[in-house]
Amino acid sequence: MNLLILLIAVWDYSYRFTTDFIYDNNVFSYSDQYIDDFVNSVRAYRFPFETYDDLIIGSNLQLYLRNKFFDQKTTTIDANVKTSHYVLNNQKDYLRLSFGLRQSFGKCAIKISYQIVPNYLIRYYKNPQAQNSDYIGCEVKYHNLAGKLSVKPKPSIRLELRYKRGWDNYISVFDLYDASYHNINLGSQISINERVAFWFGYGYKSLKNDSASITTGLEPTPDGSYSQHILSSEIKLEVNTLAPTRIKLGYTYGFKNFATEFTADSMHFGRQDHTHKLSTVADLKMFIGMYLRLSFLWQWRNAASGISPVDIDRIKDYTKYKIGAGLTFYH
Repeated sequence: MNLLILLIAVWDYSYRFTTDFIYDNNVFSYSDQYIDDFVNSVRAYRFPFETYDDLIIGSNLQLYLRNKFFDQKTTTIDANVKTSHYVLNNQKDYLRLSFGLRQSFGKCAIKISYQIVPNYLIRYYKNPQAQNSDYIGCEVKYHNLAGKLSVKPKPSIRLELRYKRGWDNYISVFDLYDASYHNINLGSQISINERVAFWFGYGYKSLKNDSASITTGLEPTPDGSYSQHILSSEIKLEVNTLAPTRIKLGYTYGFKNFATEFTADSMHFGRQDHTHKLSTVADLKMFIGMYLRLSFLWQWRNAASGISPVDIDRIKDYTKYKIGAGLTFYH
C-alpha cells in the first residue's frame, strides 16, 4: 500500500470506476430446449439452481500511472479489477484481474499485459467420475499473457496488432477440458472527425484441448479443440443533445470449426458454431467526473453438424440479452 501511495504521489495518475446493474436473461447460456426442461422440471437434477436469469451487480476499477523515462516518451502502468456478483446465482460470482505495462515511442507503442480469472462457473454438467445422475459445477481458471503493438501513421488512423497466449485450467473433475490457445488480432480505427470514428478488426484463435492427446477404450473422450475466425466492427459517436453523450455501436461475428477426428465425440465431431453479438453503450456526461452508462447486448449462437447424428442445434443453440445501467466516475 505504501508503494502504491508513493507511485501515485510521484507519477501522474488517472482512474475510472464503474458500478452497474445488469439484467441477464440467460446466465448459463442454455438453449430453448434446456430452458423448457428447467421450467417444466424435466430431469430436474440437471439444474441445481433456482433461476436461469439474474441481476448482476458489477464494479470495474481501472488505475493508470504515467511517467516519462525514455526520451520524454510516456510509460504507463495500469491495473484493472472487475467483480461481478449474481444476486440469486451466487455461485456464478467471479473476479477478473489484469495488469499492463505500456511504452510509447511516439507514433507507435508496445504494451504487455497479464489477465487472470481465478474461478469461473460455466454451467452444470454430469460428474464424469460418478455413475449416478450427479450434476456439479464446471469451474475453470482463465489466465493469459498478451502483447500489443499500436501504430498511428496519421493522426486519424490507428493500427493494432495483438497476440495472446492463454490457458484454461478446469477443476480436477473436468480436467479433460484443460486447454491452451493462441490468439492473434488485427484492427484499425479510422477517425472521420472529432465526433465519429470506425473500428474494424479480424481475429484468429487456435485452441488445443489437452484431451486431444488422450486415448481410451472405455468411452468417448471429449476433444474441444477448434479454430475460430472473428470479425468485429464498431462505430463511435459523440453527440450533444440533453447532455454530452458518447455512443458505441458494435457487431461481432465468430465462426468456430471443431477439429476432432474422433467420430464417437458426438458433441464436437463435425460441429461448426456461428456466434453473433450486437452491443450498444451510451455514456451521458452528468457532471464533471461522472457519466451515466446505459448498455444493451444481444448474443446468439447457431451450431450445426452435417456429420454428427446428434441434434447439435437443439442442445447448443442459445439466445441471450443483457440490459444494464450504472455510473462511471473518472479523474
